[in-house]
Amino acid sequence: MKAERRRFLAYGSTALLSACAPGRSSNPDVTFIIPYAPGGGFDSYVRAVIPALQKSLGALVIPQNVDGAGGAQAAQEIHRAKPDGSIISIVNIPGAMILREQGGLDFDLQKLSWIANMGRDAYALLVPATSAIHSVDHLRALGHQRPVKFTCVGAAGTAYSATKIGARLLGVRSQIITGYKGTNDYIVAAVRGDGDAAIASLASVNSYLKAKAVRVLCTFEKTGSLPGVPDATTLGLPDLVDIAQFRPIAGPPGMPAPIIERLSKAFISALRQPSVVEWAARNHANLTPDDPAGTMRILQNQAQFVTRWKNQLAVA
Repeated sequence: MKAERRRFLAYGSTALLSACAPGRSSNPDVTFIIPYAPGGGFDSYVRAVIPALQKSLGALVIPQNVDGAGGAQAAQEIHRAKPDGSIISIVNIPGAMILREQGGLDFDLQKLSWIANMGRDAYALLVPATSAIHSVDHLRALGHQRPVKFTCVGAAGTAYSATKIGARLLGVRSQIITGYKGTNDYIVAAVRGDGDAAIASLASVNSYLKAKAVRVLCTFEKTGSLPGVPDATTLGLPDLVDIAQFRPIAGPPGMPAPIIERLSKAFISALRQPSVVEWAARNHANLTPDDPAGTMRILQNQAQFVTRWKNQLAVA
């Protein structure tokens, strides 16, 4: 039933985009791979930018959710595709790097054609709105009695590393409960009481905050975006700021420079459109349009981050 619903949603989205595409120029359609199921943060980013991206490219952009193996299935698909600009993918960084470190990817990510970076999202520590825990200190106190249970995706996900490293930096003894398919699944699991808490990107947490389903105990931002909520600076834990989720765009290896340049300019233009900027503001999404050179710097910095925390990222 779920598979049928996803196929229906994908078909509906494609049909809607076809109807709204600007003039259907002679430019070829572009398939935009999303490495997870519909409804999560990566899916939201892609679908928010597509209308503006279509105008910038003068072409139909078709979202395609390729969910499987913690993002490995989508990564393999973009790695094998023809480098003609007809297929691109949003990539989870540092998630894909962690996946490679754990043996889930058999190719060098640096060999992909990096086009742009869409955003950098900080993380937040949350508990259910009905929880008796009201601060990080309360959570630490619980950790002195027993391990604090965090709901999360599997070890290949960026959220898993954020949870493991974040809990350690916060001084919270943790037990990570995995098995949830995506961000929405494990946040909902925390809300219904499967665990005590969860760590997720602010962009993913926003809708649950609006629904008053969760309470945010702190954010991993240098300067907090949520009034009255402690941030990394307030907590005296500057290393929390290094825990972030990047959303770069890549094409297959060997993509010609003119195609990379055309796609990069289209993305940067789309990310600066008022409609996309307004979406980001409403959803606490931190847009950081970067060109190919800037995106490569992000990859290098995140590779250092993964190396630094390599032991913590090992599957327990």
